[in-house]
Amino acid sequence: MIDPIPVVAIQVNKDNSLFVTTGVDYDKSGTIVGTEITSQYTLVPGDDLTGQPQEVVNLANALWTPEVIEAYKLAHPAPPEPESIQIELVETPVLQEAAN
Repeated sequence: MIDPIPVVAIQVNKDNSLFVTTGVDYDKSGTIVGTEITSQYTLVPGDDLTGQPQEVVNLANALWTPEVIEAYKLAHPAPPEPESIQIELVETPVLQEAAN
């Protein structure tokens, strides 16, 4: 019988962001016979950890102190909001052709 085993791999980047890979190893009598990656994504200091694997939550909580979160925000400022543009709509009269 082949048993699926959930796996999580976490890479800590220089800026303390986390590159997370989740997947499934397929085990047959103690031997891994296949691996499937189910998702890959990056979390940055201060991101919401709701729904993350416990291993990710534990590591993020250990690394992401308030000082680390603030340093990340200073190094990676949010892009400015786009300027709003006001457009004035002008109603154009429809010309009807005269009936012959």
